[in-house]
Amino acid sequence: MVKVASGVEKIKLSGIEEMNELAKKVEGLINMGQGKPVFKTPLPVINAAKKALDEGHTKYTLSRGIEELRVALANKMRDYNKIDATPEEILVTVGVSEGISISLMTYAERGDKVIIPTPSHPFFRIMAEFVGADVVEVPCKEGDFSLDIEAIEDIVDERTKAMLINVPNNPTGKIYDGRQLKSLQRMATNQDFLVISDEIYDYIVFEKKHESIAKYGKENIITLSGFSKAYSMTGWRIGYMHSTEDIIDNILPIHNSLVVSAPDFIQVAALKAVNDETSLNFVKATTEEYRKRRDFVVKRLNEIGLPSNLPEGAYYAFSDISSYRMDSLGFAKFLLKVAKVLCVPGISFGKDWDGYVRFSFADVPQSDLSEAMDRIEKVIKRM
Repeated sequence: MVKVASGVEKIKLSGIEEMNELAKKVEGLINMGQGKPVFKTPLPVINAAKKALDEGHTKYTLSRGIEELRVALANKMRDYNKIDATPEEILVTVGVSEGISISLMTYAERGDKVIIPTPSHPFFRIMAEFVGADVVEVPCKEGDFSLDIEAIEDIVDERTKAMLINVPNNPTGKIYDGRQLKSLQRMATNQDFLVISDEIYDYIVFEKKHESIAKYGKENIITLSGFSKAYSMTGWRIGYMHSTEDIIDNILPIHNSLVVSAPDFIQVAALKAVNDETSLNFVKATTEEYRKRRDFVVKRLNEIGLPSNLPEGAYYAFSDISSYRMDSLGFAKFLLKVAKVLCVPGISFGKDWDGYVRFSFADVPQSDLSEAMDRIEKVIKRM
């Protein structure tokens, strides 16, 4: 049997995928595990894609992406993210996952250190280990899930090549404080490592405004975002990257080699999403719906006995299960079996978070959310 590559050998199915596999066999399931929106993609975006196909937008584009889209994205990043962006600093990617992958493939290798503040999405660790880097997890502060800047400073050394952050955070919904992000940006510049900032949920924010680390300086910062979450376009696989021109130029060859370019007609549809007022109103309306769901779910979870902070963004509740004397995978399996409610074990998001589970309120109608909370309450009362 042919031996798989060492980088692939380290990759295991995440707890998210393991639970999804188990959930396939459950009838009457309420799925609070997946982070995909329940809403349909805005109609103007769908129509723009159809029109682009009819007009023959089915060929390769420039690897960087079509110019009109890069101009629109640079404008969006200046206006919304407060980043001093230009079209030359934008690279259109096949989703944020590709952006993370090609950033690490370009800059990290065996012997390098990659720092990941946790909890964080399991893909961060998977891709860092795939390129051969040594991953160091730094847990955020329990209670408010803020960055532990002092712990990060203690770990950074000459081997540190990159740090991966997610703002707003999946699974906690935390928007890191601007002062912390400013300190992190200064640290990255002074110590010469990259901060790769996944900001896919940048539009899905509630009482607190979104914070982009590159707002405090774009040197040594790679900002990633896309259309999957805010525009309900998870299956379209379209995202974008911003950094300084030299970093973009360094990453471009591996992007070109892997995918050549994001699909032409999907780039045209993304351009419509960025510029179309109806689509932007869709983002505002769905974000308000997520806020209502957040308020309902977090209130019920706390009443049930699963302490949960109020997320500042994204569409997840990260609930403390430490009082139930079960690890997170065992708790998630128990809830799936007895309540028929799918959640994600906290251990998926880092080794220090086995006392938590994540509930998504993105892909569940309000009536099912009520039913899910009732089912969970009945189970918890019997424990």
